[in-house]
Amino acid sequence: MNIPFSFGLPQIILILIGLGGLWLFITAAKGLLRRSKDMDENEFEKYKRTGALPRRRFRLKRGISGILLIFVAVSLLWLTFLVQSYLGLTGNIRVAQIRAEPVANAAHEMSVELVLYDTNGHQLSDRTYTVLGDEWMLQADFIKFPTWLNVLGFHSGYKITRLEGLYQDPNLESNSKHTVVELNGGEDGFFTTMQNQKFWFSPFVDAYYGNAAFAPAGAAYNVYASQDGLFAKATS
Repeated sequence: MNIPFSFGLPQIILILIGLGGLWLFITAAKGLLRRSKDMDENEFEKYKRTGALPRRRFRLKRGISGILLIFVAVSLLWLTFLVQSYLGLTGNIRVAQIRAEPVANAAHEMSVELVLYDTNGHQLSDRTYTVLGDEWMLQADFIKFPTWLNVLGFHSGYKITRLEGLYQDPNLESNSKHTVVELNGGEDGFFTTMQNQKFWFSPFVDAYYGNAAFAPAGAAYNVYASQDGLFAKATS
């Protein structure tokens, strides 16, 4: 199971902005609640008699400035969360490239070249398969993490597991022979363990599921893993 992690300059900047927003929030909240250091004459006389500090008072000028600081702080925290979520959601990873061409003089048969990549874009393998059908389908297991882990830089976990062929004719799809090529050793052991012991993983995992991308023969496609699943995009 591949679990990409992205943490670089954008995340460092966002963390600094978030910490700045948190500091502003705490400072503003303390400023609104603390006692005034300036006591009038009556308060000073009472303090000398009783030794008790005057009750906290809301001063208009300090209150407005404090509220504005809190607003700025909350805005900075919200912006940090929003931008990092966007960076995570748009962090698509190319996992494969597929070139599928119909085999001459062989109905419903394709030659499928499959190139697999790791999370850093380095080529892992390049193999060609003869696949029955009119469309190819690439399958993967997915583990989707909650948003707070995406904010920290974690991408959804994935593992490419199968290459299959599909028929465009429903009758052929129901009755004809299918090609199934197991990839990367098939279903991941961690994925199976999580299914069987999901109680222990529930605080850190939103969902786990199988997913697939498919397209007809006759073109080349890049296949990407998003936060939600696989998708194919034709190469230019």
